Amino acid sequence: MKVSVWMSAYNHGKYISQCLDSVLNQKTNFEFDIVLGEDCSTDNTREIVKKYSENNPGKFRLFLPEKNIGMMEMDVATRKMCTGEFIALLNGDDYWTDEYKLQIQADFMEQNPDAVMCFHKSEIINENTGYKFDSYYPGTGDTLPAESLLLGYNPVMTPTVMIRNIMDVPDYYAELPYGDMPLYLLLSEKGKIKYIDRKMSVYRIHSEGQWQGESVYKNLLKDLNFYRIMNGKLGFKYDRQIRKIFSQRYFDLVISDINNDNYKQARRFFKKLVLADSEFLFENKRDIVRMFEILFETADKSKHRNLLSREVQWKISQH
Repeated sequence: MKVSVWMSAYNHGKYISQCLDSVLNQKTNFEFDIVLGEDCSTDNTREIVKKYSENNPGKFRLFLPEKNIGMMEMDVATRKMCTGEFIALLNGDDYWTDEYKLQIQADFMEQNPDAVMCFHKSEIINENTGYKFDSYYPGTGDTLPAESLLLGYNPVMTPTVMIRNIMDVPDYYAELPYGDMPLYLLLSEKGKIKYIDRKMSVYRIHSEGQWQGESVYKNLLKDLNFYRIMNGKLGFKYDRQIRKIFSQRYFDLVISDINNDNYKQARRFFKKLVLADSEFLFENKRDIVRMFEILFETADKSKHRNLLSREVQWKISQH
C-alpha cells in the first residue's frame, strides 16, 4: 500500500460526509486505504462511517471501540493499523479541496528522500464567525526548521500533512494532551520537514472541536504539560525556545486569572514568571512587573496587596 489515510472522528456528523467524499474523490496512480477510528460519538457519526465502509468494500479499515477511549488512545490504536509507505493525516471535521492532493504529496516525498514529512497551505474557516483565512508558513524556502514548531503556536494544519511511515508513536504518547505537535517534533529528529506552497485543504474551527471545544485556560495548561514533557524527551535541545513559550503561557494565565478576579491563582503564576529563571525567560522582567502593577491598580487592592513580596522585589532588582 502506497498511502494510508489516518483518520479519527468524534461527533463529526455534520462534517464527516464531506470529509470522506474528499478522500474518496482523490485521483492517484496508486492504491490507498482509509484507517478510521470512530470514538463512540453521541451523534450519527458512526452510522455514517459504517455506511461509507459498506459502500466502498476493501477501502476502509475501521476501529470501532465499544466505549469512548479518548483522542490520544485512539491515535495509538489506529496508528498501528497504518501500513502504507506514506501516511496522510486527516480529522473528520476537515476536508481536502484538491483531488490530486495525495498524488502531489506522494510524488513530492519520493522526489525528496531526505524529507520525513511534508505539508501544504490550508484555508482555515471559523464556523462560528464565518471568517476565512489562509494558514501562515513561518519558514523561508521549502524546508521548515524544527525551531519553527516552537513559536508558541502550531503552523502546521493537520489535514495538510503527509509523513513517511518510519516511526511508531512512543510509549508516553497517550499521556500527552494532543498528538500532532509531538509527532512533528519527533519526526524532525529523523529528517526534514518540507512545505508545498499549494492550498489543498480546509481546516475547520468550531466549538465542538477537540481543541476549540475547550476553554483557552484549559488549553494553556495543556500546552504547559506538553512542553514540559517534550523538553525532556528531546534532551532539552530546544530549552531556550521552550522556556520562552512557558513564559508566554504563564503570562496569559495571569491575565486570565486577573480578568476572572482569581487573584490568588494570578499571584501564584506571577511569581513563577518573575522568580523561576531556570524555567522561564523574559528579556526585561521590570517591564513585566510594571505592566502587572498597572493592571492590578484597576482591581481591588486588598485582594493582591502582597503580590510583590520582598523576594520578588529583590529578584526584579537584579535585572
